[in-house]
Amino acid sequence: MKIYLNGILVVEGKEDSSYLSNYIESEIVVVNGFELSNDTISYLKDKRVIALLDPDESGEKIRAILNQKISNISNVCVSIDKCTRGIKNGVAECQIDEILSQLKKFAIDNPNLSSDIKQSDLYNLGLYFDKDLRLFVCKKLNLGICNGKLLLKRLNLNAISLAKLCEIIEEYKNGNK
Repeated sequence: MKIYLNGILVVEGKEDSSYLSNYIESEIVVVNGFELSNDTISYLKDKRVIALLDPDESGEKIRAILNQKISNISNVCVSIDKCTRGIKNGVAECQIDEILSQLKKFAIDNPNLSSDIKQSDLYNLGLYFDKDLRLFVCKKLNLGICNGKLLLKRLNLNAISLAKLCEIIEEYKNGNK
């Protein structure tokens, strides 16, 4: 059974995200190592962030950057001796019990993840095809830059209603860009 976290989990790479998504239902943001984009920082700035980075020098440098730029951040540290598989030492190589024991203080029992938006709604509203519209919606809702798939996920994780989404699209159509 997956756990839900009270916040956005930030990890270094796609392997970390892929591994953890088997056990964690909450949003996972990948920072791609030192490629911390301003858009990613902007998206995370006003959110509750849980940083789970590799227990190595690179992970600590990325953690320092995140701590400097994001005020509402919680740092989760895993023991390097529990994070070795093969020649790598990282989150994707950690024993899942170690990770979950560190994350349990951020777990919530009853997440409020309800949204009535479906993928077909995004198609019908033009959000998959109109990049300018999608960027407008993402900016209005402080969702960061999203493709269609990520937009649907973030709308659902933030419990944005279809009515609210339509309201923002109407604002865009009326020229209030």
